[in-house]
Amino acid sequence: MDIGDGQPDMVDRQRGSGHGCLTFQSWRMDTIELVFADISGISASIAPRMYPMLAFGLRLAALVQKGSMMTRWYRAVLLAAVTATAFLLSGCGGAVVVPAKVTGTGTVEGRGATIVAFTISTANSYVNTEIKAMQAETARLGYRLEVIDNNFDQTQQNQQVRQFLASGKPAAAFVYWPANNDTGVNSARLLAARAPVIQLNGRVLPQAQPYITARPGQDNEAIGAEMGTMALQAVAEARARGVAFHGPGGKPNLLEITYPTGYETGVVRHQAFFGRVGDTFNVLATENVKSPDAQGGFTAASQVLSKYKAAGIDIVVAGSNNIGTGVVKALQQGGLHPGKDVTVVVGDFSGDQQPLKKGLIYSAVLQSPVIEGILAVQTAARYLATGKVVDGVDRLPTAAGQPPMAGDAPARFTYMPNPAITPQNVDTLRVWGRSIQELQF
Repeated sequence: MDIGDGQPDMVDRQRGSGHGCLTFQSWRMDTIELVFADISGISASIAPRMYPMLAFGLRLAALVQKGSMMTRWYRAVLLAAVTATAFLLSGCGGAVVVPAKVTGTGTVEGRGATIVAFTISTANSYVNTEIKAMQAETARLGYRLEVIDNNFDQTQQNQQVRQFLASGKPAAAFVYWPANNDTGVNSARLLAARAPVIQLNGRVLPQAQPYITARPGQDNEAIGAEMGTMALQAVAEARARGVAFHGPGGKPNLLEITYPTGYETGVVRHQAFFGRVGDTFNVLATENVKSPDAQGGFTAASQVLSKYKAAGIDIVVAGSNNIGTGVVKALQQGGLHPGKDVTVVVGDFSGDQQPLKKGLIYSAVLQSPVIEGILAVQTAARYLATGKVVDGVDRLPTAAGQPPMAGDAPARFTYMPNPAITPQNVDTLRVWGRSIQELQF
């Protein structure tokens, strides 16, 4: 990696660790000083009594390497010992990090304190909209918001976390959207030593649970289940009209076009969808897109339509509206008529809204970055006010008006409302005092 000063960075990702641990590559004096500066930001919370030893050892190691009065064997032993100490302090090898303690300020007002958000790229329209909502909510509550984004790169985010902690800048709380949930655990661990960590997006993994204070926002299980509910509703309506389905025993034939292979959002929504619909459908295939956008949906659907068209495709389920928009185009080019002879049900209402408004897509599900951004800030403010979190799940109902902010302790998990969006309600549905257009991106 390049840290921007013309010198090679002294740390690289440790392959296969899964926690973003560090491995030391160079013991030149300049890089040792950088290690020293990097760890200084977290030393107060991680084994503080060992920090002076590490500082002394790093400098001594540099002298040993430069000098010739010690044997090669002795130098190797000393460097190994210092390396082991550094590994301990940087969170590797199961080192214990004690999360920062918050006693509670007694008020949700920020009084100028800073919330720092580590997120994926704000060039992403969803993230950009969410950050704008967070900025408005922090300003309303009297907090400052500092945003540090990365290019969907966990290695870059890990470096950003270390650099921030080393800077000594104040942070009352962190909002943390890991670029990679698995390899971002160590950054969550290091952040937790400084201030409470509010995670956005993805599951809270078991190994991250001690370091994540709360997790507000979208619930992919709920979105997948709502997709299933709408698919069942579409089937019931079609049967009421006398539609005969093409699958064995009169079951509807279903084709699923979902997120890239292994992508957590797609996996969770898939499982929740089929958990809801059971064996209602005859599943023709599940196809994974290469990219979770309209082009990816179009390409994936185009590649399988010729294989299953003769069997009769009754319903297509797409992981998101963005993917579904491409699926609609592929169906049309393949001679099918979405909204008439094939039903399209999609997940979150991202991307082009016109296919749903025209009735080409049967339903989508609300996943609002505006509500998610508000919840992230409110969760942090409520925890800072009380110093407590309530174990359990708080599923917020679909409310026409924005509910007043509570001043009590937040739930460990707070999930925003995920109502279905249809051609019939897309222009009239209001949630939290906002239209669908105002809630989306």
